Amino acid sequence: MALGYVTTCDYIPVPEDAVEELLRLARLKRGDVIYDLGCGTGELLIVAAGEYGARGVGIEVSRRLAEWAVKEVEKRGLEDKINIIRDNFFFPKYWAHLEGGEEKPYAIRKADAVYMYLTLQVQEALRGMLEKELKEGARVISYAFRLQDWKPVKEALINETPAYIYVKGKSF
Repeated sequence: MALGYVTTCDYIPVPEDAVEELLRLARLKRGDVIYDLGCGTGELLIVAAGEYGARGVGIEVSRRLAEWAVKEVEKRGLEDKINIIRDNFFFPKYWAHLEGGEEKPYAIRKADAVYMYLTLQVQEALRGMLEKELKEGARVISYAFRLQDWKPVKEALINETPAYIYVKGKSF
């Protein structure tokens, strides 16, 4: 299910087999809502929707990558299951607790799972926000970086890269 190789100075695609393993480890299931923060070309969301029956929201700051992801979603006929948004996931509109608790159309609190393949510095900046925002039982999937102060419920080595699954209420 290769989507091709895209290069930007800060984009590293996740290997195809890693996507499958990450979603399996997170026990993604039909009807789950998964957010991909920094979704790149949207591959993880495409697999989540196409093979697991999940619904997805991808937030990507790069115009080129977001456009690529939208085209890939359209090519596979998954527009009814995946929303790709070109935006910065730090903006308050995704975090109800930052704007008076108002419910937003794409509030991250709606997520059953959140996937992050971001630098440790960015993940650590998101950690407190996720702690406040996510509902009990929501899973956080982190590829390559372990979050400090959170205890993973699952750990795996995928293509020699660590992966961690956290659950709100158990891990943090």
